[in-house]
Amino acid sequence: MPELYRTTRDWQGPPEGLGLEWQPPRELRVSGVLKCLWTAEAPSQDYDDALAGPEGRHLKAIGFSHDRMRSGLPCLWEGPDYDREQAAVLLNTAARGLAAHRERVARERAQAAAAAERRRAEDLALAERAIAATRESLRTQGWAWAVRDDVELAERRIARGPAGLERYQSEHLLDLVVRAQANIDRAMRAMEIPYEPEAERAALPEVQAAAHEGCRLLTARDADRASVVNKSGWGRNSTVRGHILAGLPALNAVLASHALRALRTHRKQLPPELALRVFGLDLPDLLAAAAAA
Repeated sequence: MPELYRTTRDWQGPPEGLGLEWQPPRELRVSGVLKCLWTAEAPSQDYDDALAGPEGRHLKAIGFSHDRMRSGLPCLWEGPDYDREQAAVLLNTAARGLAAHRERVARERAQAAAAAERRRAEDLALAERAIAATRESLRTQGWAWAVRDDVELAERRIARGPAGLERYQSEHLLDLVVRAQANIDRAMRAMEIPYEPEAERAALPEVQAAAHEGCRLLTARDADRASVVNKSGWGRNSTVRGHILAGLPALNAVLASHALRALRTHRKQLPPELALRVFGLDLPDLLAAAAAA
């Protein structure tokens, strides 16, 4: 802390300007250098604006500041290199520039307010778009949302409404929608070529129809979107493909080969009659039939 001294010399003092009145000075030694601290009688908006304006850094350089020990009142630290005439020039220049400075500040504040309002409108529009897209994706393609936590998070954000979302939250919702669509696109690409082990049987039109029927049945049972292990509906590895296949108007030979692959894992869920039409009689079935005969 600087040490307090009585006034030991005549100090130049601050120049007149900005309507400031000054208290009696105090001598203090700061970092070994004797200085005189002049503190104003009262706060001054003109002074505050002058320090914030174009001349502010020059005024601060010669010692003008705020006295933190006296409620932030305007003050001047007069040191050995202080030049009162130089200070007067700077203070008068700052005073003459106050009107222009305030106009600029007002203009910048108005521009910032307008920009903030535009940003709020853009954020609201983005949130509305994100909620609509997310709601539609969950309604029509909820099975493509691979992570249950993502679904729950999306539902909570939808419940908040557009005004309750930050921009990053809206953007994240759109990212989740894109991710779900990417899961669908990836599954579709994987089914562009036949699954060879099932290709021969999948070439039969009646098998294609039966496999399509089986996909629709398991999809109807997949209310939990494969998020619960309950031996009902599709599993996590087949749910996206299964829903895609079920939603198609019909299956061709290529798609039917993938339907057979997916259904074989869940064969026990199919009614016996449908399983027979989908898979026919496998060797164990033929042996059992022969034994029964």
